[in-house]
Amino acid sequence: MVVTGDGLLAGAAVADITPRPGGSLAGYAARTSASTAVHDPLLATAVAVSDGTTTSVVICADLIALDPDTTRHIAGDLRERTGIPEERVAVAVTHTHAGPAVTRGGIGGVADPSYVRHARSRIVAAAEAALDAMTPAVLRRGSGTLDGVASNRRGGTLTDPVVPVVRLEREDGEPIATVFSYACHPVTLGPGNLQVTADWPGYARRHVESRAGGVAVFLQGCCGQLNTGHTALDSLRRAEPQPGRTFEAAERIGTLVGEAALGAATAPAAGLVSVAAARVELPLGEPLPPDRLRELADEPGGIWAEWARAQLAGTGPAAVEVQVAVHRWGGVPLVFLPGEPFVEFAVELRAALGDPGLLVAGYTGGVPGYLPYPEAHYEAGGYEICEAHRAYGLRAAFTPEAGRLVMAAAMALAGEAR
Repeated sequence: MVVTGDGLLAGAAVADITPRPGGSLAGYAARTSASTAVHDPLLATAVAVSDGTTTSVVICADLIALDPDTTRHIAGDLRERTGIPEERVAVAVTHTHAGPAVTRGGIGGVADPSYVRHARSRIVAAAEAALDAMTPAVLRRGSGTLDGVASNRRGGTLTDPVVPVVRLEREDGEPIATVFSYACHPVTLGPGNLQVTADWPGYARRHVESRAGGVAVFLQGCCGQLNTGHTALDSLRRAEPQPGRTFEAAERIGTLVGEAALGAATAPAAGLVSVAAARVELPLGEPLPPDRLRELADEPGGIWAEWARAQLAGTGPAAVEVQVAVHRWGGVPLVFLPGEPFVEFAVELRAALGDPGLLVAGYTGGVPGYLPYPEAHYEAGGYEICEAHRAYGLRAAFTPEAGRLVMAAAMALAGEAR
């Protein structure tokens, strides 16, 4: 769509990407059964913002992850249909652990190529519809606070209580979209759950839409080590139902996040739209020795046996290319980071840029694995460092340099987009 004019334009749209029951679910290595039902729909939500010269498109899907290649293909498909340059399209996921597998690694599930094609088409359709819906708009920006929900599963007290909010309205006040973020793994439902669900982000969106109108677009924050209060091993080793991991709990958390977004005081913002993006090569560590891989491959009932056999057949690439981007809507920055970034990314970026309400979204431009930062986390080890890469089909975890490269790119792009 070609747009002209001096003011801001915005549009939003939604597409259903819910799979049929019976397919593989991603999110937990301990879960081996297929889905049995759909509890609530999985959606792709999209918002487009333009100043008549530059157009930014942000899409978020209720999926656990997308390969970097798939996000590039989605942006490429949208460019072919609309002419929007690929680097101006941010493709994110909410990271629900109760949706279909869509990546090569599977993350506990096996991807269905036909569903991947369907989801890719629907995600593009949502973005195209958002572009077609663009209309003169007013942007308001603010942030709320939510304590006591997210927990740091690696120990300590560091979490991210900030709930950044961007509201887009027609000039007569009619709502177009509420874009909001919070940092917490959507793992309320554990490996014993076999129903498809968007988890608490779905409840949060529905709560915001019921109160504010328009389209609610949720962007997952930097929640690499943040979840709803259990250890990583609880999800890795146990498939039986666990107390507190219920749909009622997901609704409670989603409502709290939605209320924090709705309660955020906002102020008008004005200015141009800009996008700055860069490709970054994230280096991986060295693979395990063949003897150790054979031990894992032969371990009876071992959850990493299949991964070890795949590694013995070929250890894969030594690095993964991802995109880091900063979009500015009317002067309001949104930072998009790849992978599963640790919470320190958001904390340090806000401090460095002097913007305590800065929206820093992870899980964008591809989710090939955890992105620990700073490097002191590597000394502590733990699931995210020592095991999680196996769920993604990687030969090893990203090296400490990977986090530094992403942080440096985000800082440089924030200055460029300004």
